[in-house]
Amino acid sequence: MEKKNKKVLILTVLVCLLPIILGILLYDKLPNQMPIHFTINNIPDNYAPKDFALFGLPIIMAIVQAISIFVTTKVNKLKNNEKPKIIKIMEWFIPIITVLVYIIMIQVPLGSSVYVGKSICFIIGILFMIIGNYIPKMSYEIGKVVFHPTPKSEKTFRKINMIMGYSFILVGIIFLILTIWL
Repeated sequence: MEKKNKKVLILTVLVCLLPIILGILLYDKLPNQMPIHFTINNIPDNYAPKDFALFGLPIIMAIVQAISIFVTTKVNKLKNNEKPKIIKIMEWFIPIITVLVYIIMIQVPLGSSVYVGKSICFIIGILFMIIGNYIPKMSYEIGKVVFHPTPKSEKTFRKINMIMGYSFILVGIIFLILTIWL
């Protein structure tokens, strides 16, 4: 693994583990069973032991992040070894989601009126819009590495990417509308 990739790996895994500090600080104020899943009506319908929710989930996400970075590094075999912007964005997706969801998960048992569905819709909507913005900008050389089977011509590749980009942006807008509507 390249030095750059090791830095990204270490930094993003640390960000995934960072919420554990908040869990330690608030440990005594939180219930023994933490809500980890909610219905569409913002009612918790699945719980986990406090230790697993506060410490296990960030550790699992850190492991998923490490695997994600490792796989991305192995797949990215471009000549100049330059990562496309979409890959750079995706490297930070799991750590950011981990921190945001962890904060939401802690706020609910502390009595906050966080609406989980709206929060998740907002996060996903923004993510889809960002990805949709960068998909059409992906070069054909990167497409040869990322897509299998690779489109036969660059023109076809561009058309597919344009449709995918607009689709992602549209889905992102729908999620943001749901944020307002829920």
